[in-house]
Amino acid sequence: MKKFYITFITTILFVFSVNAQDTLNTTELDSLLNRAFSDFELTGLSVGVVKDSQIVFTKSYGYRVWDTNKKINSETLFGIASLSKAFTAASIGMLVDEGKLSFDDRVIDHLPWFDLYDPYITRELRIEDLLTHRAGYRTFDGDLLWYGSNHSREEILNRFQKMPNRNGFRNNYGYSNIMFLAAGEVIEAVSGMTWDEFINERIFKPLQMNESTTTNAGFNETMNIALPHLYREPVDFISYDNIAPAASINSSVDDLLKWLNMWLHDGTIGENQILSKRTLNRILSSYMAINVGHVKNVMGRHFMNTGMGWFLSDSKGRKVIQHGGGLPGFISNVTIVPEEKLGIVILMNDMGFISGSVVNYILDSYTGFKEEKNYNDYFGGVLKYFIGRETREAAYINELDSLQVQNTNTSLNLTDYAGTYNDEMYGDASVELIDGELKLTLIPTKGLFTAELNHYHYDTFRFRFADPYLPEGLVTFELNNKGGVEGFKIDLPNPDFHFSNLHFIKQ
Repeated sequence: MKKFYITFITTILFVFSVNAQDTLNTTELDSLLNRAFSDFELTGLSVGVVKDSQIVFTKSYGYRVWDTNKKINSETLFGIASLSKAFTAASIGMLVDEGKLSFDDRVIDHLPWFDLYDPYITRELRIEDLLTHRAGYRTFDGDLLWYGSNHSREEILNRFQKMPNRNGFRNNYGYSNIMFLAAGEVIEAVSGMTWDEFINERIFKPLQMNESTTTNAGFNETMNIALPHLYREPVDFISYDNIAPAASINSSVDDLLKWLNMWLHDGTIGENQILSKRTLNRILSSYMAINVGHVKNVMGRHFMNTGMGWFLSDSKGRKVIQHGGGLPGFISNVTIVPEEKLGIVILMNDMGFISGSVVNYILDSYTGFKEEKNYNDYFGGVLKYFIGRETREAAYINELDSLQVQNTNTSLNLTDYAGTYNDEMYGDASVELIDGELKLTLIPTKGLFTAELNHYHYDTFRFRFADPYLPEGLVTFELNNKGGVEGFKIDLPNPDFHFSNLHFIKQ
């Protein structure tokens, strides 16, 4: 599950030129996108650009389902993942405009049942903290609670209380989907409408985002919907209803251009005032600094901060407001450059990380930085990274092979490892002995997190979950001082889910 900071930082490489130019060559952009579509082995790609209130470019490439007659167009729905967060922030802002809450309100004043690991943070956490990634958690802490699981929204928040705060409260950046889930619960408590109802009634309808949805329930191949893919192989939809305020919206280029126009027009669209200018400016203020690292040298960027549901940075002397989204089989990006009255939408139903390069090309076109630059200037670095994925995967497998201690046996009979286990935050797991082989299932996510366990060495087993997006991992069983199985831990390195947070104890 790729998130904004991974896809954005790893996929952008360019150099600067200073010759003046202020128009978009749409023929050249089309050619560039066609080439990128092929080089990055994408399934479907849809791009839209709005400038000075006019749509200057919309073009779609590829398929809703790979290599069929089901072509992508500007009305095709994609899972937009974390782009959903800005909708949640805007909804909070609308309630602020109505005087029903304040950004400075304590969360527990609206959700008395809300409880976190640290009592001080529970007491002092404010609404704006939910929306700005500064609540004291590491990036993606708790995401295993919702990903593919049967936990409800409220149950996720209740279980998350077991997650320790490993970052400083309001001191360290840590990207948090769970805090946006809590914001969605605040919206329901204050408005009397579910988050889904609020988004549909208060945002989709006024903006005439007629195709957009807050759920993928009921989606099928006969609809104008892009199916998720992994390198041109279609995969099943996963429900994100239980993390909806952070990730569940499905939208199209046409609809999202309407959404961006609202932000570019100080919260209005036509005669509809969605957000007051004062509240919009509060949402787009800087709250938490993010270390830009080497990106400063590569991109000419001097800062990156969090807004509420947005990321803020500078590029070529302009303020850039954007967010990326990533879910299995979908990558997305929306970008706003207020000084240029420019909005960009990029949607994909595969895992090619080209959005940063496309944004840079378009932004360069309007800011005079594109002269004497070619395809490789924009896509060369990220294409090299993309092509090297199989080599990296092979290196990881080779490392697993090389670290295996040969000719060892388990401490116990396989039957002794079987049983029910529990992690107090996540829930139950089962280990079954079936036809002489151990099978692991994490019960809340049994559709994705199930695997055969193959002996690796000692009391460690090698496995690969049914989820095609995760690599191979290791399960190590722990023995107590009586020689029995006490529990197990999972070692599964990946950028999105912290399996190391889980510790399953045998029941």
